[in-house]
Amino acid sequence: METDELLSRELARGEAYKLLAECYYLPTPELKIKLTDLEQQMTNVCPEAMLYVKKMSEEIERSDDLDILSLDFSRLFLGPYKMHAPPYGSVYLDGERQIMAESTLEVRKIYRESGLDISSDFRNPPDHVAAELEFMHFLIFNKIQALENSEVDTAFDYLEKQRAFLTEHLGAWVFDFADSIEEKAETDFYKNLARATRAFIAEYLDELSDLSETEAHGHPCMSVANE
Repeated sequence: METDELLSRELARGEAYKLLAECYYLPTPELKIKLTDLEQQMTNVCPEAMLYVKKMSEEIERSDDLDILSLDFSRLFLGPYKMHAPPYGSVYLDGERQIMAESTLEVRKIYRESGLDISSDFRNPPDHVAAELEFMHFLIFNKIQALENSEVDTAFDYLEKQRAFLTEHLGAWVFDFADSIEEKAETDFYKNLARATRAFIAEYLDELSDLSETEAHGHPCMSVANE
């Protein structure tokens, strides 16, 4: 894969992570525009996820009623009495549906080691799905910068950070989370959001696994930029 093509694909992937994170906030009128952009980015990195995002856009165009989506959002992710699909990693990783458990603190540590911390405006634990998706965007953005500066070792380090974070955190719980959304959601919009999230992350995990096999045969994974 040529360098320009690699960078273009990675940029699309990073933007897809960021825009997907936006879908896990309370829906606003700007969501339509973000979905259009997300559909375009997914076309470049995960056509299966793109089809689900397209269905999300079509549902908003048909109904144009954010109140219905907001109600379903609240049922799934907020409560007040029960969250049907808690958006926190610790609920799935630490057992007994705990919030702010050991895995949450580990995620916060990883953010801080990368020079980040949770904004004071963000009133959720650091292992909220949106925060973890945005962290993947951050890692990919830094990998792209390193590649643009021909800093191959640094780019490889950021790729390894992506692999570790997906394997040990986001990718370790997001599929159970997506299953909960798909089972409990009352709107097709959130069912399709779950499917898009599942397809997108599963495909990238497979891609990272393929890169691991390449490394095992003695070929540095970043060498794809020079093929």
